[in-house]
Amino acid sequence: MKITILKLITIMSIICLFAGPLIAKTSHDNAQALQELKQAHVYFDVNLKEDELLTFRLEMLGRTITMMADAGLEVTAVIGFRGGASRFITRDDHYVLEEDMTNKKKIQDMVRRFAAEGITLEQCAVAADILDIPYEDFMPEITIVGNGYVSLIGYQAQGYAVVPMD
Repeated sequence: MKITILKLITIMSIICLFAGPLIAKTSHDNAQALQELKQAHVYFDVNLKEDELLTFRLEMLGRTITMMADAGLEVTAVIGFRGGASRFITRDDHYVLEEDMTNKKKIQDMVRRFAAEGITLEQCAVAADILDIPYEDFMPEITIVGNGYVSLIGYQAQGYAVVPMD
């Protein structure tokens, strides 16, 4: 099929016509929501057992924290792991399927980066016990807490926004 210059210009014009509003929509900032805020306290409740979804959500979580910081906020964040997500923050590989190992490595890299950025990382002991994961098998960046729900309630009572990740 031969495309003439005129057809190409027409096609590109149509694309620009429809893509323009989409680009404009995604380029807006969060100025109204963040006006007059100087700090943000947030608790991310992570309870995902699917490796691809967990990887994606942690990437989005990182982007969210970065966007808040870029907007000038002092961000205090806690990531609370429980349920199936617990298997991906362990030192040993036998807690996940072989086909999940690539994403487990990505998740572990993100956990290390989050810890280096000063983000608090917690693991629910109740979930670890249910999954039969000894506490010492978790990555050293992770703090074991007695009950993830109790931590979530405590942080929420301190004014943290809770973002569910399940």
